[in-house]
Amino acid sequence: MVWCEDMDHEQRQGAALLRLLHLLWLLPYSRTAPEGIPMVDVFTLKPLEFGKPNMLVCFISNLFPPTLTVNWWHHLDPVEGIGPTFVSAVDGFSFQAFSYLNFTPAPSDLFSCVVTHEIDNYTAIAYWVPHDALPSDLLENVLCGVAFGLGMLGIIVGLVLIVYFRKPCS
Repeated sequence: MVWCEDMDHEQRQGAALLRLLHLLWLLPYSRTAPEGIPMVDVFTLKPLEFGKPNMLVCFISNLFPPTLTVNWWHHLDPVEGIGPTFVSAVDGFSFQAFSYLNFTPAPSDLFSCVVTHEIDNYTAIAYWVPHDALPSDLLENVLCGVAFGLGMLGIIVGLVLIVYFRKPCS
């Protein structure tokens, strides 16, 4: 009976040594591994034009290990139906991830990409608000019409002044 207890104790020690050996194998790589705190950025895939479909990209870098959850929020409401998150290796123990959201931008939009690192429950948030939107076609057409009208008015005034000052003085 004592022999069985010793054997069980030896098996537990062997299993603990195998776990320790696995950790010792990773030790040389621990100096080159990044800290793994995710950094998040959000941007549009195409130039911003209000009212035209576009895509938001949530870019997550400095990720290790690559276990994360990505959620999108519009103002204070969670967004349903987002696509999968794509993870890829960069170099060594560093990973990056992308999450995409189809949307039609409006001037009052506020989107946020909430990334939770599942290992340590660290949460990083990046916000997107519209800025530097391309002018709409309507504004472009109105400005072109105003410029054309001012040009025609300038030509007419110029011709009238030329005719008026060409008359001989009496």
